[in-house]
Amino acid sequence: MKGFYCILICFLSTIPSFSQDSIVRDRDLKIDTSFFYTKYTTIPLSNLPLKRIDTNYLNSVVINPILRNNTTFYQQLSTEGSPHKPILFNLNKGLNFSYQENLFEQLWFNRENIRFYNVYKPYSVLKYSYALNGSRNFSVVHAQNVYKDLHIGLQYDVNYTTGSFDKSQVKNQFFNATARYKSPNKKYEGYLGVIRNRALEDESGGLKSDSSFQVKEYSSFDAYPTNLTMASSKWKSFDVVLTQKYNIFKVSDSNRTILNSIHLQHDLSYTSSHKIYTDYNLADAFYTNIFFDSLQTKDSTTNKRLENSIALKNNFLIPFAIGIKHSWLYFADTLNSENSNNFTPFFNLGLNIDKFIINFFGEGVFSKERYNKDYALGGNVFWKNLYAEIELKSQSPQYFFTHYASNNFLWEKTLNKIKSLRINAGGNIKEYVKFNLGYFNIDNYTYISEELSPKQHSKRINILNASIYHRYNIGLFLFEGIASLQKVLNSSPINLPIFQAKQTFAINFNMFSKKLNTTIGIVLRYNTLYYADKYIPALGSFAFQNEKQIGDYLFCDIFINARLQKVDLFLVLMHPYAGLFNQNYYNSPHYPAENLNLRLGVTWRFFD
Repeated sequence: MKGFYCILICFLSTIPSFSQDSIVRDRDLKIDTSFFYTKYTTIPLSNLPLKRIDTNYLNSVVINPILRNNTTFYQQLSTEGSPHKPILFNLNKGLNFSYQENLFEQLWFNRENIRFYNVYKPYSVLKYSYALNGSRNFSVVHAQNVYKDLHIGLQYDVNYTTGSFDKSQVKNQFFNATARYKSPNKKYEGYLGVIRNRALEDESGGLKSDSSFQVKEYSSFDAYPTNLTMASSKWKSFDVVLTQKYNIFKVSDSNRTILNSIHLQHDLSYTSSHKIYTDYNLADAFYTNIFFDSLQTKDSTTNKRLENSIALKNNFLIPFAIGIKHSWLYFADTLNSENSNNFTPFFNLGLNIDKFIINFFGEGVFSKERYNKDYALGGNVFWKNLYAEIELKSQSPQYFFTHYASNNFLWEKTLNKIKSLRINAGGNIKEYVKFNLGYFNIDNYTYISEELSPKQHSKRINILNASIYHRYNIGLFLFEGIASLQKVLNSSPINLPIFQAKQTFAINFNMFSKKLNTTIGIVLRYNTLYYADKYIPALGSFAFQNEKQIGDYLFCDIFINARLQKVDLFLVLMHPYAGLFNQNYYNSPHYPAENLNLRLGVTWRFFD
């Protein structure tokens, strides 16, 4: 009955709504509208439009990027900044060559999410926060025009968290520097990005006994025994991204509005990433005797990727892109390595008339390696505030599932290609609601099984989901949230919560002759019970399990944010009733959420 009321409260709270486009307009930096950034995507080759810098107070108050995301939900470990995975099911668009899933995708800088600025006055943001459990977060953003049409930017994020539980320390550092240049005659554009990521975590393996935690056997969280006593993982990467565009042909009307533009685009990127797992004292029961060496270990994996593509593109009236991409891949573990060259022709062809847009896209791989004949084909249509997209894909499993050798695990698998169908449809209603409906069909789904080895599911998997996002202001009151329903239609190794929601209720008012803008609010998070995947530190992966359910617990954070001109000061009381009702508040199996905590922070913006 308690779970039913939680579902009812979260779902009813999604009735008020607000469109994403309106949010961007309402959060503009009013002082100078020349501050812009863009996220530049190289696969498929397309730009996202320029957007004004977001100054929403929630970006200051909600420090954990996993909780700040308003499009999906994530499962994480106990500590902020730890490995995580999405639990609102989706399939990525297009083909992707990677070693294995990125466990830090909401923190990691990559070529799809770094910012390229267009600023005419220097702009900087400093953020710092401190929590009583030892969590410290620091971020600096700076952008400026250095020479005519040359704009540079950088961002450096640091997250050091001691954690309430033993062996739960996290030390993360993420950095990127970008440059954007457009020639005075508008013929040439260049984008350069350099990225460094590092995530360091002490591995606990979770609590050794959940029952002792649930009966509050120890008065201090760090007194609970963990499965691993001296283990750590380090993930690090280095990326360089270069994109160049040369405008061949451009047509404008009398108002200088571009009617047609054909350009040549070249993309070059290099990625090098490593994962090092060091374990000095494994608990014999934790991996259920799967070791082939149970002594001191130091395992590592390497992933290198060099991609080079060129395309002819047009973004107006009859948008199209036709080109070819070459990818050199090198994957290696303790014993194995794979070296491959893949050639991928791709195309996009569409029609853009007023409020109606239709596109068809596709790409296919030619290779002497296992990636040969991988392909993705699909199309999308946009009409007013509605859209629909379909994609059919056949892709080789990630290298991690086919070959792996370490001091704890060893396998060599021959796996079939994963075939999938993705259909999404949604839109905005009256500029208040943003919604999406999804259907997914998967053959040869590949995963880490309960026995901690790769398996392919022999039967077709069908999944349905629906999500709705809203943001709405009524006078002084703000309502913002997202809710989703999803269902796996047949027996499968994919376990998902049927319902999940995040909801913010806030009141905003001015004090001291409107010089101090104040916001007080509450953030709620909830999902139904489900068999969440368990985390396996020695693999750096989540694995299927059907023994322990987590969920059916309403998390709550209470915050106050005070804005004085360019400065935000905030205070957040997190999980205030932890332990008062029950001890079933888990983020992942054997990884309880943090207890009551208090966070203080400041965000300071500088601009000339």
